[in-house]
Amino acid sequence: ETITMKASTSIVFLLSCTATKAASGFQLPKATTAANSASKLSMSISPSSIGGLLVRGGAAAEPALQNFYGDALGYFGGIRIPASFLAGSSLAAMFIFKTKANNGEELSTLERRVLGFYHFNSLLAFLLSLNTIASATIAHTAVLHGRFNKMAETAYMMMRREFEYEFLSVRWSFLCSLFCFLGMIASRLLIEFDLLKKDTNGEDSKNKKEIALLVVCSLGALATHLLSYVNQNLWCWQSLIGMTIYLGKMIVTRAFVEARPLQIVSVGLTAASAFYVAKIGLREMKGKTGDVAS
Repeated sequence: ETITMKASTSIVFLLSCTATKAASGFQLPKATTAANSASKLSMSISPSSIGGLLVRGGAAAEPALQNFYGDALGYFGGIRIPASFLAGSSLAAMFIFKTKANNGEELSTLERRVLGFYHFNSLLAFLLSLNTIASATIAHTAVLHGRFNKMAETAYMMMRREFEYEFLSVRWSFLCSLFCFLGMIASRLLIEFDLLKKDTNGEDSKNKKEIALLVVCSLGALATHLLSYVNQNLWCWQSLIGMTIYLGKMIVTRAFVEARPLQIVSVGLTAASAFYVAKIGLREMKGKTGDVAS
């Protein structure tokens, strides 16, 4: 009987092992198919996407917020250094060609125009760089006050959100003063070395003309290169012109919508300055026409 029980137990054990192998055999194709599908799916999804799917139940990871208090202080404090250089250089340059400006009758029409362009650019460079220094200093004090939300995804987003007018005004003023400074340098080179004078000697006149073209082309290349790079990195505007229009709308809003009296006066004086610049330019054009007619 004992032998019979052991035999029956062995038979039952063998039958159960056979059934288990059979069941596992039927499941192997499914497991293989699932593994192949998973491998194909992992090959079609980039590693960064897989990392994002593993966060928060399959949702993409949100960028972490950071404190950019120090970046704001560094920006408003650092931009004053190059702006101070532009302000000092343009201020000194405004009073260099006083004698030539007083003796305008000895200059040709082209020389008078270039001289006027020189003084106009030096004045604009000085005003815009001085505005950069003053606005950055005031904004720096506002940052030190600390009553703003310092957390953001990037320092740029924090500056646009908390200090939009100051950030935009400082950037625009500095960039425009830089281009005015380049125009002033080109004009000064043409006037200082008498590259616009017509000499009796044909060879000297030809050499001066070529040097003048060299000055204009080289500084023009630098100005257009910088302008192209600036337009590519404005982020919120397609060009410096769009940035200028946006800043103008912001200033008009601050003046007339928010009813700031001194801002209204500033807008009025700016409009008057533009009017007189246009008037002087038209007068110069009429003078040239009269010279040609006579």
